[in-house]
Amino acid sequence: MFNIREYDAAGIAVPKETLELKNLQFKWIRYQPGTKAVIYHPAPGKEYDSVGIQKAIDAANSAGGGTVIVPAGNYLIAPIEMKSRVQLHLEPGAKLFASPLLEDYSKRENLIYASGAEDFSITGSGEIHGQSQNWVIPWMNEKPESWSSLNGRRPGRMIVFSNCRRVLVDGVRIFNSPRWTLVFEECSHVQVHGIMMRHFDVINADGIDIVDTSNVKISDCDLHVTDDGICLKNIKTKGSGAVRNVAVSNCVIRTWCNGIKIGTETTGLVEDVTIDNIVVHNPSDDLKGAEGGINICSCDGGLVRNVNISNVVTRNAECAFYLVSMCRTKFQEAFRRPQPGKMERISISNVWADGTKYTSFVVGHPEQPIKDVYLSNINIRKTSEFRPGPFPAPVPASAQQYPNPFMFGSPEGGNQDCGDGLPAYGLYLRDVENITVRDFAVDCTERDGRKIICEENCIDLRM
Repeated sequence: MFNIREYDAAGIAVPKETLELKNLQFKWIRYQPGTKAVIYHPAPGKEYDSVGIQKAIDAANSAGGGTVIVPAGNYLIAPIEMKSRVQLHLEPGAKLFASPLLEDYSKRENLIYASGAEDFSITGSGEIHGQSQNWVIPWMNEKPESWSSLNGRRPGRMIVFSNCRRVLVDGVRIFNSPRWTLVFEECSHVQVHGIMMRHFDVINADGIDIVDTSNVKISDCDLHVTDDGICLKNIKTKGSGAVRNVAVSNCVIRTWCNGIKIGTETTGLVEDVTIDNIVVHNPSDDLKGAEGGINICSCDGGLVRNVNISNVVTRNAECAFYLVSMCRTKFQEAFRRPQPGKMERISISNVWADGTKYTSFVVGHPEQPIKDVYLSNINIRKTSEFRPGPFPAPVPASAQQYPNPFMFGSPEGGNQDCGDGLPAYGLYLRDVENITVRDFAVDCTERDGRKIICEENCIDLRM
């Protein structure tokens, strides 16, 4: 055992200032009056606790492996590097607070990181605080005009492991990440179990991101995040860049974006994924509903195949599910002639969605249809965005816009990024080959004059 107290980590984080949010609205964000946050700073004249924690991690690594114990206390940390064969164990009452000084992230923008390490873990029921309010509240109070104005005013992602093997994150509680929270890049044999996240409301705070990583198990997590909950991305085109052999189960997700997402970055291969027993929810008085319960994209010339999603419940997600492939150019032009993304062998079953706005859809590319789709036992309760009937304008083609539930629609039909203007109120299908739809039901709280299901340019459609 390597107790950080023996390496001079004394617990120097102290509550120093209280920030109050005065600008309560920005675009679709509407904060509650009286929103405040207490920010922890280092005690004056004291060395950061991350210095002692890093010494303990290095000592355990040099000894061939061991457990670094973090006892109860409030610790102030700058970036920390995990090492091979080290278990960082946060005991009950242990709280790590990220430095509120932006200059502390100039050399390493991520709070906890590892590169090329193996057989290491972060465990326990202690807490890790990113203190995102320290960056977001002053920015919001300046009444910003664009999201990009926050860039350069906050640290990078919170916990990032790159090119690592046999990694475990178990039981810890993570608060207020300034950007993506828990990221695995080009890793293998990853387990995430029983973690909890609670974030201050800011864009880009994904929950768990699996990037070019294989052999992954995620289970029993409770994620309250402000961007995608669990997201699989593929950026590399070959070799270890593939995302494969991923199992996700028994998770509860509150999000503003998508509960479960594959993409958008999909330049290579995503395959052999199973997702089961998921709840995606938003309270009725939340700042914004979730965009989608399930979103699968293949935008950048890659291939998504062999995906099985079952037993999903959503509340106040704007769209129960949407699948889309397109020929996006910005991630392909550097290394190949842009080509449409591919998607095949996708199963979505046993979905109960309550409080939806937008029509679910499966839309492929004219040159590359989505193939072999199975939709079964889908039950949707639609509570808004009702339309009187068919629209004279055709549904627009997939362009370069970011995929979202309203990317094809407008109230008048035929325009993009405006609302639910699709010709069906339940399910819209286009450029799909070999699709089965069975036991598909939509309960509308008001009358909708459109068809429940509408298809265009589909082959081998069975309903």
